[in-house]
Amino acid sequence: MNWDIVKGVLILLVAVSVLGTAFVLISASGPDKAACIARALKSGTPVGNIERVCRLLDK
Repeated sequence: MNWDIVKGVLILLVAVSVLGTAFVLISASGPDKAACIARALKSGTPVGNIERVCRLLDK
């Protein structure tokens, strides 16, 4: 197995995770929305209802 490829994939995964976290923290009320999504998933809310429960869509 080529360890350079594995290391490269891991580096890409870490980079994408860091960028995603940065976008959530920078966005308006991003941490609140992320916490709401986590609570909804933890409580068993169906994935299709999370937008409505957490008011993710601006209407």
